[in-house]
Amino acid sequence: MNERAPLTRFEGLLARFSACRILVVGDIMLDEYVFGTVGRISPEAPVPVVVVDRDERVPGGAANVALNLAGLGAGVTIAGLTGDDAPGRDVARILSRRGIGVSSIVADPDRPTTVKTRVIAHGQQIVRVDRERKAEPSRKTRESLLRRILGLVAKVDGVVFSDYRKGTLTGDLVREVIAAARRGKRFVAVDPKRLDFSYYGGCTVITPNKGEAQGALGGRELPTNQDVWKGGRELLARSRSEAVLITRGEEGMTLVERGRKGGFHIPALARQVFDVTGAGDTVIGTLAACLAAGATMREAAVLSNVAAGVVVGEVGTSPITAEKLLHAVRSFERDRGSSGGGGRNAASPGSRPRPGGG
Repeated sequence: MNERAPLTRFEGLLARFSACRILVVGDIMLDEYVFGTVGRISPEAPVPVVVVDRDERVPGGAANVALNLAGLGAGVTIAGLTGDDAPGRDVARILSRRGIGVSSIVADPDRPTTVKTRVIAHGQQIVRVDRERKAEPSRKTRESLLRRILGLVAKVDGVVFSDYRKGTLTGDLVREVIAAARRGKRFVAVDPKRLDFSYYGGCTVITPNKGEAQGALGGRELPTNQDVWKGGRELLARSRSEAVLITRGEEGMTLVERGRKGGFHIPALARQVFDVTGAGDTVIGTLAACLAAGATMREAAVLSNVAAGVVVGEVGTSPITAEKLLHAVRSFERDRGSSGGGGRNAASPGSRPRPGGG
């Protein structure tokens, strides 16, 4: 298939999501949102007083990746650590209700479940409060988690590592799971948080954002498509992966693949950006579903870009769904047809992204 994929090709991929099985491994969190209004400044300190209207609790981190995959219709199992506490049980209960397998979650009595509380007033985040412990788990906990994961690898189409550096993805676990996946010819997609990409050596695809890519390159700036492509080539070698997908916010995404000359640049599609929370989870989840459904890496990157454009237009951690993604694909295709190709923000999955290496 060429780079200008027909709409029916993408619809066919989405239709196959329900037959896909994905294992998500990583740092499980609970995201709390406290919504309210500000009418005055506190007399105790120069800070706003937020009068709470409502609050929400939703799974975050690796759990949000699992929700995105479930929303796309894929079969999902999640493996990771929570505390032996109420937030951990809340996360497991919510995921189970969405049809996500939770039997490989290990409740660790030595650590609390990571909870991120965001206070939002008038559509703006005022403050975030984190409750967590990042220390590596005990040997017993590590071994228990690894046994559960290795028992699942052969039963899925691919594995997603969602790394937030909270202690779940130890070096031994990452190495053993990648080795098992490679033996079984399963893909491994990584959303990284470490500066040393060799930590994920041998994965299939790694999806840093631009800041993470620059950090992994020693702080080197990547101002142009050409710079991003060159940086991506270096990261490809360090991770020993088949592909690196660098997400660049309003600049779109750049895919660098082993064996291909030049980068594959995909313009951003979001018309309005309200909240980037969870956008990386949506990208890695959509990418994994597409690869499991038989998409090429470029097709998977294009659909991930569309999915990211959808979720950043919504407030809070909002997982993608198959319906939202299909609507967005059709909408952008209509826009392209009515505008004769449009500008950068009118691009669609059917348009031809610009090579970033040229």
